[in-house]
Amino acid sequence: MADDSSEHTNKQHDDNLDFFDTGFTSEEAAPTAPSPHHRRNIALAVIAAVLAIAGLLAAVTIPIVNASHRRQQEEHAAALADCESAQREFGTLNTTYTTTLSNASKLAQGDGKTISEEHATALASKIEHIDDTHAVSALTKSSCETTQSTSGLNELARRFGAASTSMVNRMRDVQTDADTLRRLVDGARNSDRRGELQKQLTVAKAAYERSANKASEHLRGELNAQIATASAMLEPGSAATNPQINDALGALTTATDAVVNAMPLDCEFAACVALTFDDGPHKQVTPQLLAALQQSDAPATFFVQGQFVSGSNTQLLATMAAQGNDVGSMSWRHKQLHTLSPSELGKWFADTDEVIVSAGVVKPTLFRPPDGAWSEAVAEAARGNGQSVILWNVDSHDWDPKTSAADIARNVLNGASSGAIVALHDGNERTVEAIPQIVNGLRERGFTLVTVSQLLSGELSPGTVFYARGDTAPASAELTQ
Repeated sequence: MADDSSEHTNKQHDDNLDFFDTGFTSEEAAPTAPSPHHRRNIALAVIAAVLAIAGLLAAVTIPIVNASHRRQQEEHAAALADCESAQREFGTLNTTYTTTLSNASKLAQGDGKTISEEHATALASKIEHIDDTHAVSALTKSSCETTQSTSGLNELARRFGAASTSMVNRMRDVQTDADTLRRLVDGARNSDRRGELQKQLTVAKAAYERSANKASEHLRGELNAQIATASAMLEPGSAATNPQINDALGALTTATDAVVNAMPLDCEFAACVALTFDDGPHKQVTPQLLAALQQSDAPATFFVQGQFVSGSNTQLLATMAAQGNDVGSMSWRHKQLHTLSPSELGKWFADTDEVIVSAGVVKPTLFRPPDGAWSEAVAEAARGNGQSVILWNVDSHDWDPKTSAADIARNVLNGASSGAIVALHDGNERTVEAIPQIVNGLRERGFTLVTVSQLLSGELSPGTVFYARGDTAPASAELTQ
């Protein structure tokens, strides 16, 4: 049996749909349920809208962020550039600042104090009480780094600028007092220019006399004219002013230098030092010593004992002379010569000269008594033999077995001065080892190495006892050293 109620229900449902269809059709179309395809399109549209909005936001936001980042980078770069510029200015000023204070301090402690103690004391006090610990000193090790923040760089630049300003103000303050003191010093110096001219005149006259046949007559004539001008200015009644004295001093110095430079080396005008070696020749060590000197291109003077000049040692003397060294006598053997009788003394001189000449070397004009011990009798014997007595004023102490090569070199370098004669010994391997350091050290100090005959050129005189250039023993003095 059919279910009428179900059919009735379905019919009623259809009628209801027809009612709605009729109602909507009469006014507007009734909405229909969206299909799955339609829902998917709506979802895609929503997503597209969201993406569009996000893209729009990104298009607006990213340039703003990038612009902000670029601005920060630009600000940092500008801060770094400003800091580096301030640091460079600080560094330059600090160098000038340090030099200014140092020079002012030297002036206050040196000539300034001698000329005006009052001004010098005031300047020294002003320098002493400058406190730059925070303003300057603390910044000398600071540096502008890319890793620092913009604000940090700006602060460091400010500090560099403040320190620079501080240094300028302090320099101005110190320099004013220093200039005042320097004017006083310059005035005192100018008042003493006559004394300087007198000193230079003495040197100029010596150069003129010693340059005969050694420099051109044109240069010597110019020097002679300047000597005459300077001499006239130094006359008691001369009215020459300080500027005129200064001009004359400059012209005289220039003319003197021209003549001296045109001459062969003259130790009257150069800082010369003579190395001397006693007690050779030594068969094993002397060749090493000669090689060391030749390698260093350093001439020297050898005082030999006659008893050692025989056999193969004879050739060593010839080599000494061939290398440009002086060969002098130390008599026959190492003994206190002042204890010998006149006849023994004369024989020792003669026998030593004979073996030196037989080695192909000229008869010596230089003589050194063993241990430097001499007497008037020894000096007289040397005089009769045509030889100057050569002692020394610098002792290397290489005779002491406890003295190392470094000690030997240090003793020589510490004692050397212009015109010095240095005592060393042949036959000592420690001395040979010290030669390069001695030679290099002397040259670094501005000394020229020469033989004794070069050092005492123009001064050598038979029987005269020399300790150094310009330093001789008193005449007729009975001395034993």
